Amino acid sequence: MGQGLVQVESPEEREYRRYLQDVEVRRRKVADAQAELESLRTELGRFVAEYHARVGVLFVERDRLALSIEEYEVRIARLHSSPQADLEEIERDVRDTFRKERQHVRDEEQESEQYQQEHRRQEERPRLAGAEEAELKRMYRDLAKRFHPDLAKSDEERRQRETVMQQVNAAFADRSLDALRNLLGRAEIDDPDFARRSVGDKLVWAIREVARLDALLETLAGEVREIRESDTFDLWTREKAGERVLEQLEDDLKREIRPVQEQLAALISTYRMHLENRQP
Repeated sequence: MGQGLVQVESPEEREYRRYLQDVEVRRRKVADAQAELESLRTELGRFVAEYHARVGVLFVERDRLALSIEEYEVRIARLHSSPQADLEEIERDVRDTFRKERQHVRDEEQESEQYQQEHRRQEERPRLAGAEEAELKRMYRDLAKRFHPDLAKSDEERRQRETVMQQVNAAFADRSLDALRNLLGRAEIDDPDFARRSVGDKLVWAIREVARLDALLETLAGEVREIRESDTFDLWTREKAGERVLEQLEDDLKREIRPVQEQLAALISTYRMHLENRQP
């Protein structure tokens, strides 16, 4: 009986297979790093929204009160120096003098309202138990490995992956297990022409892919490191540890605001007294 032919791998094929394993390892690492990054962004997004809804609004109130105090001081000074001054002219002067400051406070108020709306949206999103949260992150990693745009082999594939990853990120931010399960059912995007390339071309691609994924991992690690070194992350971790950071900031600002409110009330009373003493 004749013996069957045994196909022997060429050195180039063996090297390509080794690089494919390296690519797969790095793709898993990229998916894990991306999952960590998105998880941090989501959790910090919740915290930032709550911070501005509870603390930021008090900073806005403090700035509004400080501006009102300056405006009433100008009104009182004008009436003190000229009791019969035209009130409309005084108001025009106040408006012109503090135009930029008023716009700044309006911008702060608008930003604060946006954060409060975001906080309300965040509060409406479901909170997951430990096992469900772990499943959510596992599915996100699997989807990132399949669909992340930075893993694309062509511009067309990148565009396809970007569309899918937008849906993945939205589902992850919404903590929607069902949406991620549905997305996991999709077929993996791949370049149909890739299999027909020569081993040499595939090897060149694999070498470049390893280098590109290494650079991507370094970028993702830098983004995670930047978040972890931020003041916001420090406040968030302290709040998670039970320090009640937001409550303390609220209390401190309320104590700071209270005498400012009293000062403004006294100035308003003085201003009204000047108006009552005006000659008819």
